[in-house]
Amino acid sequence: MSSFSGVLGPKLVLRSGDWVCCSAPDWTRQRRAGSFGRWLSTPRGSESTAAEETGDAPSNPENGGSSADAVTPPRQVPPVLAVEQIRYGQREYRINSAGHLEVAEVRTRRAWGLKAADRFSRMFLPDGYPDSVGPDYAEYTKWRGRAFFFGGMVGVFSTQSLLLAVGVGRPSAAPIAAALQWVIRDGLGRAGRMLFSQVGTGFDAETKQYRLAAAFVLNVSCALEALTPLFPHLFLPLASLANMAKGASTVAAASTRGAIYRSFMRRENLGDITAKQETVGVAGDLLGTAVGVILSRASSHSHRLSVIAFIGASLGHLISAYYEVKSVELRTLNRQRAHMLIWNYLEDQDRVLPIRDVNRRERLVYRPWLDSLHAPNVEIGARLSDAAPDADALKFLLRLYRDEKYMMNYAGGRVRIVLRNDATHQDQLKAYFQSRAFWRLYMTSGERFSPNRALIEDSYRATNQLFPSFVRDCRAEGWNVDCVLLRPLARRVQWS
Repeated sequence: MSSFSGVLGPKLVLRSGDWVCCSAPDWTRQRRAGSFGRWLSTPRGSESTAAEETGDAPSNPENGGSSADAVTPPRQVPPVLAVEQIRYGQREYRINSAGHLEVAEVRTRRAWGLKAADRFSRMFLPDGYPDSVGPDYAEYTKWRGRAFFFGGMVGVFSTQSLLLAVGVGRPSAAPIAAALQWVIRDGLGRAGRMLFSQVGTGFDAETKQYRLAAAFVLNVSCALEALTPLFPHLFLPLASLANMAKGASTVAAASTRGAIYRSFMRRENLGDITAKQETVGVAGDLLGTAVGVILSRASSHSHRLSVIAFIGASLGHLISAYYEVKSVELRTLNRQRAHMLIWNYLEDQDRVLPIRDVNRRERLVYRPWLDSLHAPNVEIGARLSDAAPDADALKFLLRLYRDEKYMMNYAGGRVRIVLRNDATHQDQLKAYFQSRAFWRLYMTSGERFSPNRALIEDSYRATNQLFPSFVRDCRAEGWNVDCVLLRPLARRVQWS
């Protein structure tokens, strides 16, 4: 039931699809009976005009009418011209026969479960979900919450072990010495953050690998802290090493977070996504801490139960972290994803793999600070002296790549890519494309200790033929080929 009410005149209530006029007492009964509609806007005097047009004006006793007639014949309801959605219903906009604007707010009765779900979504989901984020957001959020839950449990056990090792609860404990050891531990932990920050662009190129490595290092550091009660005389070195590892883990997790959150963006809502993910993390950590405290108290009299609970929480944290990063669909090209795209494009002509397929195939457990396992023996940003060890090699490269901003050669058992000082990301990607084309030819007819210049020329011609269509197809598939993350060395060379 909805309603219109005039400023001074009678109330109009929607009954069974018709607007009828009610006296004030009847209007009060309608509101108490559960009508959620309310009048928002009526031009002054329009209520009497609407009543007079349809004969709905209340009877006047002086004119022979009866004041007991509370309901008059229905009038024609104006059609709804626009509907505006509001939080708990909608607003309907009409124009009556007198040309006046009528606005009514129709509220819907909501159960407590729907209200709770609405508050939950506003707390943990970005505005406009699911259209405002990528399709992998929900899966990532689910595993991130679980990872923080188990991380909170692990933190309870490790902190309890540190407090026991430092002497909390023992009458013979020296408070000043314990405090000094704790301060030194924290100081070395901050030093670990500073040292690990030198990884630099590796966090952007190998986002998933470093995020998973951060979870592994965090569990190792908590395990070291859990060992401190067994070796109280080694508290300072064990606790300091564990805190340095925690600092490195914190840097890696924080540095990879931005790239992951950007991959979810479908609007300019990075701040909203970050806020919601932080809320998910805090909620999971609080819940995990509460469960960890309960388990810690329950297993306080059994060292074996404490170890089992700690190992179970650590495994749960690692598994959750693995599936957390596995669910992310990055659109940027690092060496591994670029290799899969290029190799498949050369094998299956004119076909670029979808973003989801490449991210599902991407390997997470390997050493990201070395060359990708899928792109062996490739040095991007090599020295010119390594790529052209003699005069003939230099003449060959300058002749072949006179129109390019890179030079690629096979020397010393490695593919050497030399970049000019004005080489762009497109030039790096083209050089990498040629290195994959060359490696494909080398696997069938190459010689290890030969310059293989014929293969280099063939791969260069194939690159000039296929690379433009490859870039076009990648853009059509949604890949970001304008800013690639191939992690070249900083060396640059100038040639005319």
